Amino acid sequence: MKKILSIMLILVLALSLVACGKKEEGGGDDGGKKKLKFAIIYTALGDFWDMCGQGGYLRVEELKTEYPDYEIELECTAASERGLTAQIQVVENIIALGYQAMTIAAADAEGLTPVINQAVDSGMFVLTMDTDCPDSKRTAFVGTHNENFGRKLAQFAVDWVDGGPKVIVNHGAIAQLGMIQRLKGITDVLNENADKGAVLLDAQSTVEGGPDGQALCEQMMLSHPDWNTTMCDSAGGSVVAAVWEENGWNDAHENHQRASVLSDDVNQVINAVKDGFATCTLVQKQWQWAYHGVDFMFKKIALGQDPGTDFYETSTFYVTLDNVYDDDMYPNRQ
Repeated sequence: MKKILSIMLILVLALSLVACGKKEEGGGDDGGKKKLKFAIIYTALGDFWDMCGQGGYLRVEELKTEYPDYEIELECTAASERGLTAQIQVVENIIALGYQAMTIAAADAEGLTPVINQAVDSGMFVLTMDTDCPDSKRTAFVGTHNENFGRKLAQFAVDWVDGGPKVIVNHGAIAQLGMIQRLKGITDVLNENADKGAVLLDAQSTVEGGPDGQALCEQMMLSHPDWNTTMCDSAGGSVVAAVWEENGWNDAHENHQRASVLSDDVNQVINAVKDGFATCTLVQKQWQWAYHGVDFMFKKIALGQDPGTDFYETSTFYVTLDNVYDDDMYPNRQ
C-alpha cells in the first residue's frame, strides 16, 4: 500500500512540474500568452513625441486582435534631460530589464553606436527612427528622408519669396545626424538657386546648452538686417513663430516679401499657420515611426520576419492656410 501511495505521489509531482513548465513557457498566469517587451525611445519628451507614441500604442492594440496568443508590453520613454549621456542610460536600463526589441531616435549617431551595438550583441532587435545611427548594428531606419526634408523647406521659400529668400535658420540639435542632413538639404537648394537671390545668411542651434531660441532668432535678424526668411528645421518652430507674433507679422499668407517656414505639427506651430505668423510648416507623420517600429519588432520577435529593407521612408506634407483646417490631418495627423 505504501509503495502504491509513493508511486502515486511521484506521478502527481511529475504532472505538476510539467504543468508548471508549460505555464512558464506561456508567459506566467496570463492564460498561456507569450509575453513580448518592446521599447520606443525618443530624443526628448513633449507633444511631438507623444503623437509618435500614439502610433505605437495603436499598433499594439491591433496586434492584440490579430495575434491573441501574444501579450505585448510597450514602453515609450525618453530621458528627462536631453543629450547623449542621458539617452545612453535609458538604453542601458532597457537592456538590463530584458526588453526583446527597441526602436530609438538617436540623440547622437556616433556617440550612441557603441550602446546600440551592445544591445544587439545582447540579443536585442534594434531599429532607429527619426534620426539614424547608420554605422551601428541596427537593422533598419524608419523615418523621414532628412536631406529631402531640408530641401523641401528651402524650396518652399524659393518658390514663395519674391526676389529670392535670404534665410536665417533656427537649427536643431547639432549632434543629431538628421539635423545635419536637413541643413545640408537647405544649403544645397539655396546654393542651386543663388541666381534667383537665394542665400543662407546664418544657422544657429538652440539645443544642447544654446541660448533661448527666441532671443537667438532675434539676434540673427539683427546681425543680418537684409533677411527675409526665417526657417526652422526641427520641432522647435514655435520659437520662430513667437518672434513673428511679437513683431505683429501676421500677414505671412499675403506678403511674398518674406516667409516663415517651420517644421512639424505641435499645437503652437499649427496655430501660427492659422493666425498668419507662419507661412507654412512641413509636417512629418511621426506616428508612423512608432507604428511601423512596433510592427517590425513584432514580426521579427514573434514571427521571425525581417523588415526587408534598411530604410522605411515615411512621408511629409506642407501645411499652409489652404489646408490647415482639414479635419483629416488634425488633430491625429495620421
